[in-house]
Amino acid sequence: MKKLKAVVFDVDNTLIDRRKAFYDLCSYIINKYSPLYPIDGSKDELIAHMVRIDGDGYGGLKKFIPTLKKYWNMEITTEDFLNDRNEVFGKLSVPMPDLYEVLEILKKKYKLGIITNGYSKVQRDKIDTVKIADYFDDIIVSGETDYEKPDREIFELSCRNLGVEPDETVYVGDYFPNDIAGAIGAKIMPIWINEDPNEHKEYEGIRITKLTDLLKLL
Repeated sequence: MKKLKAVVFDVDNTLIDRRKAFYDLCSYIINKYSPLYPIDGSKDELIAHMVRIDGDGYGGLKKFIPTLKKYWNMEITTEDFLNDRNEVFGKLSVPMPDLYEVLEILKKKYKLGIITNGYSKVQRDKIDTVKIADYFDDIIVSGETDYEKPDREIFELSCRNLGVEPDETVYVGDYFPNDIAGAIGAKIMPIWINEDPNEHKEYEGIRITKLTDLLKLL
């Protein structure tokens, strides 16, 4: 690897705590619609179903409401859900621990970038809500391009925008199929932020459990 010049990040569950934001989105949906459509059982039980259906963002948005109706007899449509989600979700974002400290230090040494999959408004709202846009030299949201992770092209676009080569770059993300496999396919060194040492045990690359671990590596 050449001298490191750029660090590129995923957003969800890397820079921001998506799980916390999704829990708050579930509470918002239940509070809004339960007066019209009473829930069976407890709110916490229903939220647990919603979290399972969401699959950490990879369960399929179009499948969410049809599956949820197995547990909650309500008449919200997928279109209504998506409208609510896209308006509210990004604004519920909270930063991961030590986010600003890590970005302050890395910004002094490297060019910083973001590659995130998702709707433009939602992902931009997340970045704006936690007030981190000014740390980054380039921000790519898949909804604004013709590509999405794990496509090699979106990683190559980030490198071009930052004016660096893939072998002068590391990519930090939490989701193996999109972030780690995608970076490897683009010949970028991945850093996997993951707390489960048993997940993809065959992977021999760099693993970290929290953002501050980056300061020991870079």
